Amino acid sequence: MGVKKITETEITGLKLGESLRDTQITGFRADRKKTGVFFYLRYQLSGKRNTVKIGKHGSITVAQARELAKSLSGDVARGEDPALKRKIERAETTKQTHHTLKAFLEGGYLDVTSDKTAADVIPRVKRNFKEYLDKPIAEITSLQLNKWKHAYKGKASSCNRELTALRGVFTKAVNAGLIDISPMAKVKKLKEDKNKKIRFLTEPEEQQLLNAIETRQEQQREQRQRFIQHCKSRARKAPEPLNGSITDHIKPMVILALNTGLRRGELFNLKTKDIDLCSKYPSVTVVGDGEKTGQTRLIPLNNTTVQIMTAWLNEFKPIDYVFPSPKTGERMDNIKSAWVALRKAAGLPDLRLHDLRHTFGTRLAHARVDLVTIKELMGHEDLETTARYLHTNNERKLQAVALLSRAYN
Repeated sequence: MGVKKITETEITGLKLGESLRDTQITGFRADRKKTGVFFYLRYQLSGKRNTVKIGKHGSITVAQARELAKSLSGDVARGEDPALKRKIERAETTKQTHHTLKAFLEGGYLDVTSDKTAADVIPRVKRNFKEYLDKPIAEITSLQLNKWKHAYKGKASSCNRELTALRGVFTKAVNAGLIDISPMAKVKKLKEDKNKKIRFLTEPEEQQLLNAIETRQEQQREQRQRFIQHCKSRARKAPEPLNGSITDHIKPMVILALNTGLRRGELFNLKTKDIDLCSKYPSVTVVGDGEKTGQTRLIPLNNTTVQIMTAWLNEFKPIDYVFPSPKTGERMDNIKSAWVALRKAAGLPDLRLHDLRHTFGTRLAHARVDLVTIKELMGHEDLETTARYLHTNNERKLQAVALLSRAYN
């Protein structure tokens, strides 16, 4: 190894495999390799020798390499390890580059999230934030997300739901150390109309729905009978006729929802062990693991519900889930086609399954049941949510303004 001041002239004369050590900056050297000349700084810190790469000639000049070598020597004099510092910086860059939103959703996020939440959030984020999936999480900014928010075409409540899902993902990215601050910290929710009209069934509408269910059951019985005749005419094994009071899960599910206010997911998650029809006070228990707020609650069952659920359990004898999938026998995940056909037949094309829950809450409020009891029955987290059902009672409002009329008289 030669010992001279490293200059442009000196490194030009270096042959493959040769090195040149600088006479002015301790540890500064240049090595000729197959791909060119590289600059290094060799140093000793805490009794250990180490080498840090400065750069390649051509990418930097000799003068620039000398300045960098002086700077790195200064770091060593202050007790800082340039190689360790470089390693940490490189790891941070790699982490930020490789941890895209999509990679986190499919990896680290799953490790710290319940299956139920992940099953809801991951498809939601992938569907609504496609343009950010391949971006490193650290490069997604609040400015970009605020632009997304203002460009959203749906309802404010829908937009806020999507932002809430993404907010949870970024919170867990912060906890995992992928980013220091969530970009959602500067993304505010859109203002929502908290007093918007709640869709619930009037008594005539409820009768329309129940009549449509009975008509549907008759049609199913007739269809089954025709199929039985078809099988017999071809000497095939025929299924049993639908002679019971219930033909499938729709009727008991609707009656149960109307009389307990169970959410869609709670109906699908309900298991036979959670229904008690034999005790003095029949009830259904909504287990916290399958409940929106994660809190277990017990709902008493009235006579109407006890009768229909007794018939359902006795006639269909479900083993695990109360309403298993007719196709797989496992957890049911939707009743979309049956529901769309039913509400059309009932003349209620805008009715959602969730509106049966609203009907339950509204009926309780109209019956002047106290808010705390309604909150506990419906599994709300706060009374503010429960209070929405008071706004559906026009009779209360009429009585209130009528007081003013009497006062003037």
